[in-house]
Amino acid sequence: MTFNHSSIRLVRLCLLLIGGIVGVLACQSTEKSNTDTTTEKTTESTTAVDSTEKSDDPVRVALTQAQYTVAGIQLGQPVPRSLSTTLKVNGSLDVPAQNQVSVSVPFGGYIRKIGLEPGMRISKGQTLVVLENPEYIQLQQDYLDTKAKLEYADLEFERQQELSRENVNALKVFQQTRANRQSLQAHLAGMAQRLALLHINPATLTPATLTRIISVPSPVSGFVTDVPVNNGRYLNPADVLVQITDLTHPHVRLTIFEKDISRIHVGQLVRFGMGGDASLIHRGEIFLIGKSIAADRTISVLVHPDGYANDFIPGGYISAQIDVKTQPLPALPEEAIVNFGGKHYIYILEKKEVNPITYQFRQVEVKPGVRENGYVSITLPGDINAKQTPIVVKGAYNLLAKLNNSEEE
Repeated sequence: MTFNHSSIRLVRLCLLLIGGIVGVLACQSTEKSNTDTTTEKTTESTTAVDSTEKSDDPVRVALTQAQYTVAGIQLGQPVPRSLSTTLKVNGSLDVPAQNQVSVSVPFGGYIRKIGLEPGMRISKGQTLVVLENPEYIQLQQDYLDTKAKLEYADLEFERQQELSRENVNALKVFQQTRANRQSLQAHLAGMAQRLALLHINPATLTPATLTRIISVPSPVSGFVTDVPVNNGRYLNPADVLVQITDLTHPHVRLTIFEKDISRIHVGQLVRFGMGGDASLIHRGEIFLIGKSIAADRTISVLVHPDGYANDFIPGGYISAQIDVKTQPLPALPEEAIVNFGGKHYIYILEKKEVNPITYQFRQVEVKPGVRENGYVSITLPGDINAKQTPIVVKGAYNLLAKLNNSEEE
């Protein structure tokens, strides 16, 4: 076949037109694909937004008049109540200095008998130890000797007194006799006091009752906390024979941080237990608040226990709770707050339809606070007016059950 130049130009023109048409179609196809993809993404985004908005929608439950009556619904508002909260603190069982007795003896001696052990209960007057010392005999002899001299001085005093009435020259002798008698009286009284310190009765002392052994009685009732001596040891007047603690009037020393001291006052109730006892079976009352701050920013607070207990150990660790009154807080009955899914809710009445009578309630999440005597302090969301919004104070769990049943259906 033979082609001239005109035919060749025509063929080229046709090819260019065909290429252009193909390019346009390709572009339209690409645009459509992009448009479809964007539309799908937009649809997915819209669906996600709808889903989110749906999850944040308030939860509501409706009751007919019959259901409302059966559920026993009662409406009300939060009421301000002064509720008690507890402050957990630690401390130790302390004994006042006047109730801790260090027993010693005024005159030394060898310990011949002792049967004391830490923890033993001691009664006032009970023998603590038996001491021996020959010097005890000398003190008794001196007393009896002075007593005999005083008896003679009394007779001489009476004789010289009678003579002085008849003869003026005997007055000087009478005065000397009187002075000697007074000196013996003072000396005898002093020796009687020394014997009393040894628990020897001078009124019953005779030559036949002289003894080198004395018994040391307990000056108080209590518990033995320390025995630093032993049998056979010589006990000096400066030595402590035994340490006795009187637990009839112990107190609890609590450690309160500085930031909490403003919540503490005299008369507050304290529950405490010895050691790690979580039952806190003992009771007491704060009677003294310290006026100095320790290096760790704590303050000592003293508590009077209600009475003595067998598990009281001086210096023992104590765990305690202090009842602290709060300012009046808005509170609802405990039954007005339901617990579901780890969260706490109340129900408020949103509206009441007349024909037919229908009650619509909205579930509202709240944060409960202090609980006491069947009431719980709460914090309501800002969009709820506590004074004007009817709140379900009785029958809340019936609404929760109705709501759950409706979701299952």
